[in-house]
Amino acid sequence: MQNAQRAIKHYRQKRIFICLVVALVTLLTTLAVRFISQRSQNQQQLHTAAVHAITTIDKVLLPLQKEHAELLQLVGQPCEAINLPLRREAAALQTLRSIALVKSGTLYCSSVLGQRNVVLHDVVSELPSDSPQLLLFTDNTLIKGRPLLLQWYPATSDAGSGVLMSVNIDLLSTLMLEPQKPLINSISLTVKDRHLSDASGVMTTLSVPPSDQIF
Repeated sequence: MQNAQRAIKHYRQKRIFICLVVALVTLLTTLAVRFISQRSQNQQQLHTAAVHAITTIDKVLLPLQKEHAELLQLVGQPCEAINLPLRREAAALQTLRSIALVKSGTLYCSSVLGQRNVVLHDVVSELPSDSPQLLLFTDNTLIKGRPLLLQWYPATSDAGSGVLMSVNIDLLSTLMLEPQKPLINSISLTVKDRHLSDASGVMTTLSVPPSDQIF
């Protein structure tokens, strides 16, 4: 009788143990599947945020690329004669802060400030250049300390002459670099050796933790 009771008790204990093991395996499997699924969703969200920022920049730069050839034809003409067309063009390209014309290294006409006489290299050390350049810059003229995205197109006959377009990246950065918390704490845009973040503006150095992703 006692042997039968011990056998039944042992059977029950074994059955409970098996049930606990099955339940634990099921729980671990469920957690693993959810972790993999959530990780995939997180990766997709990061990718979507990066694509959104890149697409926004492309939409801004494409109209500039289309119009620069026509603007280059104005280089060398007197500022009094072309200032109004420059203003109209800058107003039509709504993301532009200003359009400036450069002749032989001197910025001589601005759509905002009119006639000028500024050595471009003294203001932007990378310019003029014999190839198109895209640069992040900090404004020191109109709204000091605010970020600008500079697009430079050189004249074919003279690398020291060309068109300099200033993109009002400050307005776009709020939408383009807005982090999607809690997954994304911050987003920054890197152009050459400068970096733009919505929180810190234009920086020359950017500390990237090992856990962060770069696109």
